[in-house]
Amino acid sequence: MNAYRRTWMALALLSLAPTAALAQSWEMASGLPTQRDVHRGTKEVRNCLNPGGVLSVGTTTPGGVNPNTNMLIERLTAGAGTLFRFQYDTAQRPEQAAQVVEFRDGTGFAVVGSLDPTSTTAPQSRFIVTKIDCNGQPLWRFSYGDTTEVNTGWDILQANSGTAAAGTSAGDLVALGRYFSPATATAPAIHRARIARTRVNGAPIWVRDYQTSISGDFELHAIAELVPVLPNATGDLVAVGRIGGEAAVLQVNGNTGAVVCTARMRGLGTAQYHDVVPVRTAAGTPEFLAVGETTAAGAASQVYLSRFVPNCLLRVHTHWGATADREIGWAGDLTLATTYGGVGAGALLFGGEVNGAYNGVFSQDAFLHVAHPQTLMPLIPIGRRYGTQGALAEKALTLSAASNGAYFAGLTTTDWLANGDPQHAFTARASVNGLKTNCAVDWQPLAFDLTPASQTYGVTTITRSALQEPLPARQAVQSQTLCCGVGP
Repeated sequence: MNAYRRTWMALALLSLAPTAALAQSWEMASGLPTQRDVHRGTKEVRNCLNPGGVLSVGTTTPGGVNPNTNMLIERLTAGAGTLFRFQYDTAQRPEQAAQVVEFRDGTGFAVVGSLDPTSTTAPQSRFIVTKIDCNGQPLWRFSYGDTTEVNTGWDILQANSGTAAAGTSAGDLVALGRYFSPATATAPAIHRARIARTRVNGAPIWVRDYQTSISGDFELHAIAELVPVLPNATGDLVAVGRIGGEAAVLQVNGNTGAVVCTARMRGLGTAQYHDVVPVRTAAGTPEFLAVGETTAAGAASQVYLSRFVPNCLLRVHTHWGATADREIGWAGDLTLATTYGGVGAGALLFGGEVNGAYNGVFSQDAFLHVAHPQTLMPLIPIGRRYGTQGALAEKALTLSAASNGAYFAGLTTTDWLANGDPQHAFTARASVNGLKTNCAVDWQPLAFDLTPASQTYGVTTITRSALQEPLPARQAVQSQTLCCGVGP
């Protein structure tokens, strides 16, 4: 259906639809035509006052021109209503948010991201974590590690385990990022992963950089906490990303940050991971699933799924998709018992983007699908594709399993209000009834096993410090617009 026609139909449906209908499924776009918005992290709200709905974080670019970026945080109800939508700015310095975790005590959210300088000649960027309350008010902010060159925050979690004697506890925050120094005439580029474990108030417990001698980018994009293995009371931490053209895994001790094991994989030829999800077997053994992309020489990217057993050993990996299309798995989560009708808790829900023909016309669309957590093959025969509007983009960059459905977020380049806005932030609630929205269509990619093959790599650690930072200024910005009607 034509995008503009769908927009006006959506607005008409919004005015007529009861709240109960809105609560089932919807797709929303948000942002001003003068700004470029994207959501990169999202979580279902489960602990704040009036739980339910979703909180998404990302970046907005006022005026649509870099480097004037602001951190963007938006909280919606389960029925698609806006509770707040704020941008945050620190002394006119560019900043962005990458991921969010909700505090289990119901006091708010921790947001990981970056704070950059206004000058490119004297870079002093910061890898930051900011706590906001349930209404979006900033409470504290810390930076972790160097403040030279390029520092980036990627992911964050709240730990479920700790050891008092080691100075850690359940409730600690764990944040993942990177340090990058470009090449000079006399030295190669430096790429380091960074992990910070902090107390619930942001005070550092330990901050470590992880460096490898292997050439090429070393970036870890997502982190998870594994189930503790007795007699240890603290679970290890596992981060995934890429090392050169290979997917990379780094597992470290949760108490100290010391390296436990590493692994790197090529998949179909080159590969990288974008997200990681911890699982455990019936016997309590800690394992983890990784979501990303892999590419064979001369072919398009395919969704790449992997499962690892203890000691970073690759147990199974698969690729999904057709070689004529380009497909990327950006995010994953484990289903709740009420995320997808007929699917129990613990299946792998994952999403991303698919770029390829739909009804004979090229389309860039978001997708959701469910994989069997053991085999990483399709658990349900058909997933969903969201968009299908010609050469425009809807991308699911982040997702959260939810009660009675799932949330995913990212970006859309569809001009939903016909006002010339080339990029909105995008949020969707997919129903428990087959992950449907009003505009979802079936997506049934092929899936193939790969022969397990991996190698290790060496890592050295560097101890870093932390610094408390001033709070950003908060400003309300325009709320979301219903973009695809109400769902079934």
